[in-house]
Amino acid sequence: MPYCPECNTEFNEDVMKCSKCNVDLLPGIVSTQRPDSVGWYVVQSVPNEVVGYILKSVLEDEDIEVYLRSNEIPAYGGLKGTLVKSEWGDLLVPTYSVQRALECIKAYFASIKEN
Repeated sequence: MPYCPECNTEFNEDVMKCSKCNVDLLPGIVSTQRPDSVGWYVVQSVPNEVVGYILKSVLEDEDIEVYLRSNEIPAYGGLKGTLVKSEWGDLLVPTYSVQRALECIKAYFASIKEN
């Protein structure tokens, strides 16, 4: 059953997003660890939500677990939660998938340049 990586709530197979956290659900059994404690690594910062979801789907197509984290504070009209970062958000993958994820992102950008 799919589950939310934020709150670990399980959902029916037809549900794609957590209604409480508004994040994409992950397939499989509920993880006992939250993304912060699994050893996640930022592989790419993204300028906006659209680019974030495109790159997220590229990695998911390669069966790489990915977490899209926004730097914006909800309900504050695009206000960033940090003054250090100007990007919309970050793509994170577990540390054991970093190399594969970086290769996939590099190949994706190379394919765009070719076209």
